[in-house]
Amino acid sequence: MQQSKTILTLTIDLLANGGFSHLKDDEISALHHLIVRLQEPLTTIQQNLLLTFWNNADAANLPAALLYRCNAVLQQRGRNPIEELNVGIEMY
Repeated sequence: MQQSKTILTLTIDLLANGGFSHLKDDEISALHHLIVRLQEPLTTIQQNLLLTFWNNADAANLPAALLYRCNAVLQQRGRNPIEELNVGIEMY
């Protein structure tokens, strides 16, 4: 599977599994509109735009297999994994 198709498919899976449910309605709406307008193969700019949404994904309730696949793509692209982005800083 082409990486651009993988990124689009995984973005749709993240959306379907509540990975973006914590975002504001207008942000989710923008993601929906973006997905509808995209045509494959995605350009590098389009891929990076979708991966930017991944930076805001909530890993708390995602299926482990989906999180693993997303993090593998992120690692290949030199980005931080989703799970590390959601680690809170505790103050003592």
